[in-house]
Amino acid sequence: MLSLNGRIVFQYFYDCGGEINLDKIPREKLGMTEYSFTRGARILAPKYEEIGLLPLETGLGTVEVDGHRIEVGARIFPIGVIGIYFTLTLDGADVDQTIRLVGLDERKVRVNGKEIEFGDLARSYFEDLKKRIKGAIYFPYKEFRRPETYTLVLVTSSEPKLSTRDFFGKFRKQIAGLLRGEIDWRSLSRKEVEDALRVFLTYSDKDIIFVDWYSTLIYGGEDYMSDFVRMIELAKIQLLELKTFDHLLDLRVDRAYDFLRTAFAGRIGVGLRSRSYRELVRTASELAELRVEVMDYVGDLRNILKFTGEWYLGKIYRVASERFRISDWLALVDKKLDQLQELYAMAMERVDAQHAKTLEFLMTLLMIAIVVLEVIMVLE
Repeated sequence: MLSLNGRIVFQYFYDCGGEINLDKIPREKLGMTEYSFTRGARILAPKYEEIGLLPLETGLGTVEVDGHRIEVGARIFPIGVIGIYFTLTLDGADVDQTIRLVGLDERKVRVNGKEIEFGDLARSYFEDLKKRIKGAIYFPYKEFRRPETYTLVLVTSSEPKLSTRDFFGKFRKQIAGLLRGEIDWRSLSRKEVEDALRVFLTYSDKDIIFVDWYSTLIYGGEDYMSDFVRMIELAKIQLLELKTFDHLLDLRVDRAYDFLRTAFAGRIGVGLRSRSYRELVRTASELAELRVEVMDYVGDLRNILKFTGEWYLGKIYRVASERFRISDWLALVDKKLDQLQELYAMAMERVDAQHAKTLEFLMTLLMIAIVVLEVIMVLE
């Protein structure tokens, strides 16, 4: 029987509805420290630069969930994301026990004598921490309330002790079950097993990493496991922010469509100070401003990391991005940015037409006034 040692980490990433100024967070009061990397002992040490993603981190104590002691931690990212982490230790657990623990966040659990959803427990920690850093959140927008969740299965050792080749070769179905959280892993089809194990990387005969859409399993490589985890984390944060901006664009595009449909169907007041005209100008201005902000932000997301020498970490990040279909979300946001540009062009066309009508109306009034004055002068 295969028994595993290590830990399971349940990750919940939340959008805060604005960017976060880490300098305004009371670090000592909240017990927060700057996140620091533990560099591995490899000859090729990790070397990469991150764009605005170095977080503050803090411990939030422990909680007992269904009789299991779980450590709770949090990280605050300046990009506007708070990560809540639940870490459960594995100590000689067999595969079936581990798979049941992997699925812990998918059911109601017992906490402090009450039965609640695991996700509600995560949100309670998030909401509390967000209140405590409220003064540090700026450039607010309507937050995306759905968290991005992920599970990490980090196996530091096993009994019997196995090389990565033996682990991969002898326990394929078990690995697939761990990646999918499938309790009935014995009944998985060969095709499903192949799909679960399709994306994997190995740096040496002592470590291997499997990246799936539901979870990531890392076997071995304890000295530099945190670097591997960091790459998965960055890809997940990127995915959350793309979903956030996709949601914001949906809301704004729908609102703009409704107004422009009304504006084109009816008549806009002649005066430049009319309510309908002011609303049209405001809509055009908001569309332009939102498009610039999103384009700038998405540009940063496209270049979320700059690798300066550690290509293996770059490979992990790329396979995670492919598994999470980040390119599809980027394409979707790009498409909505194009829609935004079309709406802006339509609004400005209407504004220009209104300018022309207003000028024409004023010219007519001026001509009438001149004629009236001439008539008065003749009569006098």
